[in-house]
Amino acid sequence: MQDNEYLVNRRYYKNTIDLINKSVIIPKDLCFVLVQHAFSPSIDFYHCIEPKIASVILKGSSAEQNPSVVAELKRRYGSRILDTVKRSDLEDSSFTIELLKKVTRGRPFVILEYGAYFAPSISAICCDSDLGAKLLGVVEGTDNGVKGSADGRTIGYSAVAGHTACPIISKSRSNIKNIMDIEIGPAIVEATDKILCNNLGRKLKHWRGTTAVVGVGSIGNGVLSALNNIGLSPLVHDTDLAVMAKLAHCRNRVVDQHTILAESDILFLSTGNCFLSQQPELLTLFKNNALLVLCTSGDVEAGIPQLINRGELQLVKKQSDREIAVYRTRHGKQLRVLFGIDEIGQAPNMSVEDGSASPANVMSDMEFYALGCYLASEHGLSGGKIHESPWHLQKMILKEWLAEFYPSTIEAPHTSKPLEHFEQRYNNTSISATDFIDHNFTGKKIVELPESHLTKL
Repeated sequence: MQDNEYLVNRRYYKNTIDLINKSVIIPKDLCFVLVQHAFSPSIDFYHCIEPKIASVILKGSSAEQNPSVVAELKRRYGSRILDTVKRSDLEDSSFTIELLKKVTRGRPFVILEYGAYFAPSISAICCDSDLGAKLLGVVEGTDNGVKGSADGRTIGYSAVAGHTACPIISKSRSNIKNIMDIEIGPAIVEATDKILCNNLGRKLKHWRGTTAVVGVGSIGNGVLSALNNIGLSPLVHDTDLAVMAKLAHCRNRVVDQHTILAESDILFLSTGNCFLSQQPELLTLFKNNALLVLCTSGDVEAGIPQLINRGELQLVKKQSDREIAVYRTRHGKQLRVLFGIDEIGQAPNMSVEDGSASPANVMSDMEFYALGCYLASEHGLSGGKIHESPWHLQKMILKEWLAEFYPSTIEAPHTSKPLEHFEQRYNNTSISATDFIDHNFTGKKIVELPESHLTKL
């Protein structure tokens, strides 16, 4: 990726960081330890906060699928990029403490993470004689990272916050996170469509079998809408009766749990509560050779590792390279799982370099940065509980985002020029405002501007 890609994103980062830095007083040597996905838009984010990066631990689900992004991150940031540290490694508090001492080098630090990788060791970190006073807090970005898995196999911060000295902030239910989640469901459907086309020779909209969605939260609703938009009209089920009533009122094809499992040829699972490992008897209801699409990591979504450990599932082969795994249930049925070859299972959008390709992602990045600085300032937050993302910080980030990407929505003058600013000719190539939105913002094509035409950011 070239330095001139995502030009507008980088300008947004810079402007918002300047505002945040003016609003808080933080230690000059503050640094961040991040646990993040290996998605290409993050490269510009790291560029803008580079002096504060102590280390970035890349989540395996996306790092394995996007080796070119990992390579570029390592080229830029060297040993600060860690792509071999796993969740299980950080469950060992001795390993975790030594790692943090090595990367933070005595500086005050904040952990910014998706997935509660540090939750099992957080109490030991707080009690360490060297690190305890240096750890200023933790920011967790997902709801699953707060609550953990339903069976307790994956620890969330809610299980440890009560006896943790440092403050913990969850941004999982912030307005910014809710906006970002809108694009995840469609990204999952789009990635699934490409995989089926490449491996089975058929696009989703031409699928002759029955599609279905179980779990209709923010991501599941996005999946449902995307499937409806391509004319599939999937079966749908949720354990929440109010959600079911709303879905029925909106004329969706709501059915009971038994029916949806028995009739589905492709099932999108978006419950986030170890749906199958909590009820292994449900495996008997699946059609033979049904295809399961996970909307988050398989240990939390379906409990696949738990089912394997109990002998309920066995990996028998991989189909079409690494993208489709075939399992056999204890009752002799075959169940195919997208990206299940690792015996955990991952959401298919992990295979896309830019994740959900949503411009809202830059707001989420800035919320991490803002909350990290907030924890390093005189915030008055105590340990022993999980705090919500403060509205005044969200408001600052939202306003700057609107001013940058949708300037007509903000009354006050703003330094950013409207998108028509980009309707110029570079090297005899016409770039319209519409092209810039459709290509640059969605990640389908990045417009590379010659260095001679760029304003230094």
